[in-house]
Amino acid sequence: MAKLIPYPETLQYREVVSYVTRYMRYTTDDGRKEMPTLQFIGTIKLHGCNAAVGYQRDIGHWYQSRNRILTLSNDHFGFAEHMRPIGETFLTEHILSHHPVIRKHYEQGNTVIVYGEWCGNNIQGEANIAIRQLRKMFVIFKVKIIDHSSISNRSSMNSEDKYKHRRHGFWLPPHDWNSIKWHEQSVYNIFDFPTYSINIDFNAPELSQEKLIEITNEIEKQCPVGNYFNQKGCGEGIVWIEWDQTHGDLIFKVKGREYSVINSPSLVSISPPKFRSIEEFIEYACTKNRMQQAFKAVLEELQFTIDTKDFSTFLRWLVEDIIKEEKDTMNVAHIDAKDIPRGITSKAEAWFKQQLKEYRKRSRNK
Repeated sequence: MAKLIPYPETLQYREVVSYVTRYMRYTTDDGRKEMPTLQFIGTIKLHGCNAAVGYQRDIGHWYQSRNRILTLSNDHFGFAEHMRPIGETFLTEHILSHHPVIRKHYEQGNTVIVYGEWCGNNIQGEANIAIRQLRKMFVIFKVKIIDHSSISNRSSMNSEDKYKHRRHGFWLPPHDWNSIKWHEQSVYNIFDFPTYSINIDFNAPELSQEKLIEITNEIEKQCPVGNYFNQKGCGEGIVWIEWDQTHGDLIFKVKGREYSVINSPSLVSISPPKFRSIEEFIEYACTKNRMQQAFKAVLEELQFTIDTKDFSTFLRWLVEDIIKEEKDTMNVAHIDAKDIPRGITSKAEAWFKQQLKEYRKRSRNK
């Protein structure tokens, strides 16, 4: 039976700086403690829905969103409906026949998860976002292998091997999958579009802030994926992944101002902001964009029906998202997680009721 293998959350730049500072410090030949310089590859962040196709020889293939297995009767923006007629042919003719590393793992009985963004045609985003005007498409951005033999033998692994398999699998490097595509069936690869590169010296990570912001601003002005399809409009941002040292595990995102879920003067920071009160923190963390994400998540969980009684579900998702993404900020400000619901309820409830009113109006007009 197919089992959901969710895509992990993407970090903020400050979280990557903290991780590298804590875990990747090395000693030079003369005894000095240094931080590494790491190369990150940037790809366009697409404003749609996280989706994936899973393949395992013994059980076949399946489709999933970030939160659940998809079927024709329990779909998400039509992803399963689009992929179901082509799923088997996509595997045999466009993956296994041209990608020997993936074929080897598949034939060994390992699970292959092809992650991407299901986007276009009003799936997500405001009217001015470029890809919202395009036909629906699946854009592949990462491929994971679940090595079942390694997982079953983890008790005998050394510490290094356990680190590699701590997430029950590993990412394939881009050269093993960056040519997977099927344009005739609206399946694209993130490497079909412009990519970027930056070397970040973590001895002075602040020196990379300007370039990260500059690239993000350019993408927000005109989405490169939109350009590919001759469609004008803004882009959401960029995702940066380090492959050489961390094999795809070290990843962060930078969103443009219009899509940021925090109220911050800087798109890219190297340390958590400091707040004098929980009111200041709520103003920073409980933004319109974050509440919009929560509202859409509730719609997905409830399969596109929503009512006033669902405010508690909305509030719970919103609180959990703030705590998950702003844990470091809360620690610096000495903010207790149990105070977050009380702090945001009034603001969130008023916003929720307005969204519910607009949602009902749109539903009546369909």
